[in-house]
Amino acid sequence: MADSISWTAPEFNYTPKGPDWYWMVGLITLTLVIIALSLGNILFAIVLIVGSFAISFQASQQPDVIEIKVTKQGVQVADTLYPFSSLQSFWVINNPQEQKLILKSEKTYMPYVVVPIDNVNPENVRHFLLQYLPEEKLKEPLSQKIMEYLGF
Repeated sequence: MADSISWTAPEFNYTPKGPDWYWMVGLITLTLVIIALSLGNILFAIVLIVGSFAISFQASQQPDVIEIKVTKQGVQVADTLYPFSSLQSFWVINNPQEQKLILKSEKTYMPYVVVPIDNVNPENVRHFLLQYLPEEKLKEPLSQKIMEYLGF
């Protein structure tokens, strides 16, 4: 078996946003700002305005193409290495709509790492990881699914 498996994939699934999406963000922000100001909370209104600009800017960004490597040391996503010693288990989602690698980490603030699989056979990734980690049926975190649904 090979010493490593590597592939490139977009950092995230980009969803083009039309003018309606930006109008909706603006309308929701305006409504919340009016409510905050009517309650006398100017600081919160400012935070809402800055946050909506940040969300709109982030939503318009195209994904970078990142390199993913699965080696004997761990899983490297771009410049971040997740050593096998810090991982508990993995699951490979392999269906026609999506191919993803889900890693369960020991870190409490980031318990799951979701990695897109592209340009490589997901079964090869699965067989390679079985040498180092137990396989456990994991589901993609709800927060990740919500962000993808909203187009982030």
